[in-house]
Amino acid sequence: MPMVKKQVINFLAKNFKGNVEGKTIIITGGNSGIGFEASRMCAYLKMNVIIAARSIERGVKAVESIQKEFPESSISFMKVDMSEEESVKNFVEEIIDKKIDVDVFYHNAGIFRIPYQLKENRELTISTNFYGPLMVNSLLNPYLHSLKHEVKMIITGSVAVRWSKITNDILEPSPKLSRMRRYSNSKLMDSFLFKYLFDNDKDSNIRYYMVHPGVCYTPLFKKTYKKLFGEIVDLVMHIFANPAWKSALAAASAISEDAVEGEFYGPTCMFNSVGYPHKNRFMNKRYGREKELIEKSEEIVGYHLLAKNK
Repeated sequence: MPMVKKQVINFLAKNFKGNVEGKTIIITGGNSGIGFEASRMCAYLKMNVIIAARSIERGVKAVESIQKEFPESSISFMKVDMSEEESVKNFVEEIIDKKIDVDVFYHNAGIFRIPYQLKENRELTISTNFYGPLMVNSLLNPYLHSLKHEVKMIITGSVAVRWSKITNDILEPSPKLSRMRRYSNSKLMDSFLFKYLFDNDKDSNIRYYMVHPGVCYTPLFKKTYKKLFGEIVDLVMHIFANPAWKSALAAASAISEDAVEGEFYGPTCMFNSVGYPHKNRFMNKRYGREKELIEKSEEIVGYHLLAKNK
């Protein structure tokens, strides 16, 4: 008997529409947390699951764990570090070289509240959470456009955008910004990426969706705060926040055949922080200046989205 939560099975039975058996989904960061639960959920739905992650050891371990739970599942691993340009290029080239027939691509990988640090001359949080997905879409979209069927592109947002601030230097590395502000700014840029792609790639086979997990309990919270405060945060989050399996259901809402392109799916309770996913609009008022800032981001990374339109 699968170890998928009964609540997950009940949610899917009631809310998930369509048959996705045999369809292929790539999940970045699928080896842990929300991504791992989404990978298990998709294996339960009999999808071909590709877990993409930077750690080969943890990625293979995740694949073996899900295969043990679902012996007949089709699940594999691909290596990618979303903060490294060469790794992203190799990842996309592997997808194209292997002619992987992608049905769903889920941008789930991300890092949260880490100390300020530079990597490849870019601040690591925004590089992993935003520049990586931008580069993936720049390199991969021409191949996805060539596929003879619909492809769903899912981008992950966050309620943390409430603490973001749009400034002229939002993309500039700054050790003066708090960890939370750097994270929230990176997720705001993800929302701009989603809006830009949705607005400018309408006449193609790619359908764009955004999801957010709400406030999700993970041991990561405990590790990002000092010891005593971390213990308190861990206790509060464990009681009040979404468990990873519930947060992963937002992806199911986007994968479902009745999902509406351009919509935003996630919890709606307690200021959009917890609960089961629903279609909601709390991000809409935060859109603005996306064209300007996406084009500036393209110049920073040296890759252009939808180059065919330029």
